[in-house]
Amino acid sequence: MRTVGADQKRTLASLLLRVDRKTSAPLHAQIDQALRARILAGAVRPGTRLPSSRTLAAELGVARTTVLQALEALQAEGYLVAAPRSGVRVAPELPEEGFTPAPVRTGLASSPPRLSAAARALAGLGTGARRLGPAPRPFRPGLPALDLFPTALWSRLVGQAQSRASARLLEGGDPAGHPGLRRAISDHVVAARGARCTPEQVFITGGTQQAFEEVLRLVVDPGEEVWLEDPGYLGAQRAVLGASARPVPVPVDDEGLDVDAGIRRAPRARLVILAPSHQYPLGATLSLARRMALLRWAGAARAMILEDDYDSEFRHRGRPLTALQGLDDGGRVLYAGTFSKTMFPGLRLGYVVVPPALVDVFGAARASLFAPASALEQAALATFMDEGHFARHIRRMRGVYRERAEALLDGLRSRCAGVLEPKPCDTGMQLCAMLPRGVSDVAVRDRAARAGIEVAPLSDYRLGRGGRGGLVFGFGAIRPPAIRTGVETLQRALESP
Repeated sequence: MRTVGADQKRTLASLLLRVDRKTSAPLHAQIDQALRARILAGAVRPGTRLPSSRTLAAELGVARTTVLQALEALQAEGYLVAAPRSGVRVAPELPEEGFTPAPVRTGLASSPPRLSAAARALAGLGTGARRLGPAPRPFRPGLPALDLFPTALWSRLVGQAQSRASARLLEGGDPAGHPGLRRAISDHVVAARGARCTPEQVFITGGTQQAFEEVLRLVVDPGEEVWLEDPGYLGAQRAVLGASARPVPVPVDDEGLDVDAGIRRAPRARLVILAPSHQYPLGATLSLARRMALLRWAGAARAMILEDDYDSEFRHRGRPLTALQGLDDGGRVLYAGTFSKTMFPGLRLGYVVVPPALVDVFGAARASLFAPASALEQAALATFMDEGHFARHIRRMRGVYRERAEALLDGLRSRCAGVLEPKPCDTGMQLCAMLPRGVSDVAVRDRAARAGIEVAPLSDYRLGRGGRGGLVFGFGAIRPPAIRTGVETLQRALESP
């Protein structure tokens, strides 16, 4: 094994390179910018030999190709030079002075920029679980079992889609989405979710968030009221605030959204966003009585309902519940689904099923846009569904998530009784556990983080202040042995002063 010499160790230490996986900036761009800044600051002198790309990759925990991409960019700009048998060095003469960054100013000469009311409201939202590193760990919410996804099969289907791509597909495809995928989704939601749907009603999106934003843009005017579950999904809150609509928090109990409370608070609301089959983060199911009451109110108030069906296909026992959209006789429900949970988050593919009366409106809004997501991946996903791979993957993962949910519930009940009260979990990849009244869930989250455990405080999902604290646990990406070890670690963290 090749070792790093003393000079190289000193150089490595002087670089102070770090990558932040929580930002949207590509890793190679972060390395490029950080290394350029250190060179321009004089921390790494001209002529200094840099550590090898393998050493840098190991130090940063990234792929070697990522480091090579950053180094090649700096060579092209004249900051680095490479020569046979002498490695990569800082250039003896740096690019012209115009590239030198301006000195950092310690004070503002003018007032800070003015932000919109929506931006100020968005800045005040919670963040959920704190990411403690790139690898899946107990108990990061929202992450499926990526190690069990058929990656080789998926890669083959993407390759086939690319090799068979038509000119239309390479141009970007249909703005409404790949026709084959729209048909496959329609067939799936009719058979598996009891939805009322034709392919023409399906519009492909770049994930659930785009579905929220598109629906809000087309059915809600700024200032109009929107019911939101409280506590509820942060993405829905962000979309409503970003649309300059007025969020109306509606409480959630063991029967789901309290429809009567919503009517009292905002009887003329324009839209309701909810997850009736598996409420996030509490896990409740909207009762049949409340489903029918919500549909009656929406018809009388001429309101719309956006049903977020993000993971109800993972019902641990029995068939998934019929979608609220399948009960709708008045064309009031828009149904949003995502492949980020059923497949993998990086796919960034979702869909929205719109009522027949809104098909032309959504089609017109899409007419001047490019396809909402990779046309090649849409084509591959259509094949993945048509050949039965998607349905088989869903069936397999139901059993996996049932086993993992039971392991987490057993662990919390046996080791954290008296401190955490877990709610029932019969669907999906996460559960909520309540803390004793008066205990700060943010403080408990921080204590768990110091022990290497990721949990999200329930208070982050509330629109208003107050309410009992709790923790949101994700178990989708964690195998049962790691779940049990994670609960033991959490127990010690809870018992520590």
